[in-house]
Parts: sequence; structure tokens; C-alpha cells
Amino acid sequence: MVMVREISKSYYLLMAIPIFTAIMAFIATARDLLMAVVFSAIMVSLAMATNTSPTITVELQVPRTRVFAGDEVEVRARVSVRGGFGLISIAMPPATYGGVARYREGFEVVSGKAAQVFFKGFGNVEREFRFRVRAMKRGVYDFGRVRYAYHHLFGLRIIEDEVDEEIRLIVMPRYRIIRRSVGRIKPATVTPRVTPNRLGPHSTDFRDIREYVPGDPFKFINWKATARSVEGKVMVNEYDREGLRNVVFLIDLGPWMRLGYPHENPLEYGASLVLSLTKVLLRYGYNVGLWTIPPSNIYVIPSSGQTQFYRVLNALLRIEYLEKPRYEVADPALLRVVVETKPVLIVVTNIANRDAVNAIRKSLCLGQDGRCRLLGRVLVIDVSHGSVVMREKLGEYGVETCIGRITTRGRLYRALPRGVLVAPWDPACEGVGLAVARLMPRIRWLS
Repeated sequence: MVMVREISKSYYLLMAIPIFTAIMAFIATARDLLMAVVFSAIMVSLAMATNTSPTITVELQVPRTRVFAGDEVEVRARVSVRGGFGLISIAMPPATYGGVARYREGFEVVSGKAAQVFFKGFGNVEREFRFRVRAMKRGVYDFGRVRYAYHHLFGLRIIEDEVDEEIRLIVMPRYRIIRRSVGRIKPATVTPRVTPNRLGPHSTDFRDIREYVPGDPFKFINWKATARSVEGKVMVNEYDREGLRNVVFLIDLGPWMRLGYPHENPLEYGASLVLSLTKVLLRYGYNVGLWTIPPSNIYVIPSSGQTQFYRVLNALLRIEYLEKPRYEVADPALLRVVVETKPVLIVVTNIANRDAVNAIRKSLCLGQDGRCRLLGRVLVIDVSHGSVVMREKLGEYGVETCIGRITTRGRLYRALPRGVLVAPWDPACEGVGLAVARLMPRIRWLS
């Protein structure tokens, strides 16, 4: 505002100078100076006459607010300007967010421009702009912010503001619906429907007596066992739970999950695989849950049904990798689920180096002095990134991009805790559907 006031003072001074010069030229009968003086006076008068605040309205429309990664969305913006005289610049999403990495990596403008500049003359102006963006990466994005700037032609006014249409664009990871299974998913022998590893209402089948933990029903307290306890601990009866078998996904958030490209890396492919596996497991009657390693505020308690699928989907939309993760003992809520339901733990990671191995050991092992007692039955899905990078670099030359299994990964697998089952997956060589069909028999065997 101070700069605009100084500019206005300068124009008032420039207005006074030609008037004074015109008077002196008329007295001195110097007619050659009159044209230059008159032109200067006209320009200054024009600048002062157009020094009004414009009224700018912007309306942003997006036909769909829920798309899959890889889909294109047409964005339409209507701009109306009344008053003013100068340049108008409009920035629409994703250009609105400038250098924010999340938006820069999440969208690609395929046609048109997300930023426009036009001139506002004496009349009112109404413009409509259209452009198309391709959603590259899963997540929830604020897609309603529009920034605009008005620059008076003579610099008298500079106005910058923004409007927010409060549009949320949800980009979902793609997943496969496996309708016909490849390979045998169900076991050859008939298993009883009621099993110990359940998450549901407590049954009347007694299992064991253990120490009380917060959340246990008071009616399960065994007062006789509590009275006999030497250390004075509260003991409770543990009963089997009704329900179906449980699977808990553990998604690694380490920096090795981002190796590759922003929209093609182990974390993005892992999210698609988890969603596809969740769809199949829920259809076969499993309870499915989700946690992250290291623990975060994103988790889904194991349950079944179609609603559970959308809970897992919403959690996957919020997961992001960490630059410097701090791996430690598993989340207490996860430990309780493991103790009560004995689920199959499926770790989705990228065993690219020794740090990834150490992260898995810290997250899945209990015990001290280097001893490792696994939380339960563990299946590690190793999502490699090498072929993805090679496909991007050599795809145009028709060169085979499946580099196969690297020998160093075999040494890293042997460094994992004993009892861990490893299933490598190269997303550039094997589709999600085939990976699901290959992994389901192993999950069924572990459960």
C-alpha cells in the first residue's frame, strides 16, 4: 500500500508538471511544445481516470471429485472482471500450489494451461478457461483454491487475492477385482469355522488365564487367581473369540519405499496390491486390518464386510513415506490385536538395503540381547523398484526391462528373522492380478 501511495503522488506531480509547462509554453508562444505537453496530460488523466478497484469473481468446476490414479479430469474456470484497467493473471490448481511437492508430483497438465494472463480494457470482461489434468498419485487434494492478481496498466494498483471453492479431489489407487482365482486358494481339507484366531464377540470357550490389560471386561477378572498371585497382579480369564481369520497389513514408510519415481515406486504399487488383496480376503471371509511401520496415527482395526474395504481405502489415501523414520516396538493397539487374534502379519516393504532389514527386525521382533521372537506368522512382500526404473529409461527402445531377482536381495533375505516367509514382487514384470493369485495360497497356508 505504501508503494501504491507513492506512485499516486508521483502521478499527481506528473499531472502538475505538464499543466505548468503548457502555461509557460502558451505565454512564450512555443507551439512546438504544446503537442508533447498535451500528450503527457492525456496519459496522466487516463491513468487517474482508470484508477478504480476491479471486482473479480472466479468460479471453478470439476465434473468428478473421485477418480483413480491415471484418470484425466477436465477443469473449467469462469472469470468475470468489472472495473479496473490492466493485466489480470489467474492461477488454478495445480499451479495454485506452486512448488508444493505433493501437488507437483500428484498431477500433470495434459492439455490447456492452469495459469492464464489477459488484459482488461474499458469494458467488462468474462472469460472461460478449460484444461485437463491427469491424476498421477493417490491421495486427497484440496482442488478449489484459485489465486488472481490485478496489475494496473500504469502501476497505480496491485491487488492479489484468492478464492477457495472448497473442492476436494480424491485420487484412489487402482486395484484389481479378482473374480476367478488362479491357483488353489481354499485348502484341500475342510477347516472348522470357529478357530482361535478370531476378532469378534467373546465365546464361552475357555482358553487361558493371563494378566489383566487395559480394556479387558471386568466380568472376566478371575478373583481366585488374582488372590493367588504372588506379585499381586490382576488376572483375567481369556476366552476364544467368534469371527473369521485375521490378516493385518503392515506398510513400511521408510525412504526406500520411494525409490523409483514419484508416481511409480514401491509405496504406490504396494498400496494397489494391499487394496486388491483386501478385496479378495474380505470376499473369502477374512477380517482385515492395517497398520504402518513405524507406528503412526493411521491404522484400521481388523474387521470384515464391504465397509471395511472403504476404511482400508481411506487409510491408504493418507499414507506417506517418511524421510527419517524412527522404528521401535510395535504399536500397543497392534500388540493387543496380535495377542488376542493371532493374525497373519503381511509386511509390504522394499528390501533394498540393510536398513530395510533392520527396520523389519525392530518392528516385528520381541526380546533383548539380539534375540528375536516374532510377533506372529509373518509374510514379507518385497516390492522391488529396479525394473520400474529400467522400464522408464529403456521402454522406448523395446529392450526387456525385467531384470529378475538380484543376488544381493538373497543375502538380505537371509538376514531377516527366522520364520519370516518372503514373497518377492516385481511390479514391472508381474501384474497385480497375478501377484494376488500367487500370494493368496501362501496367506491361506499361514492362516
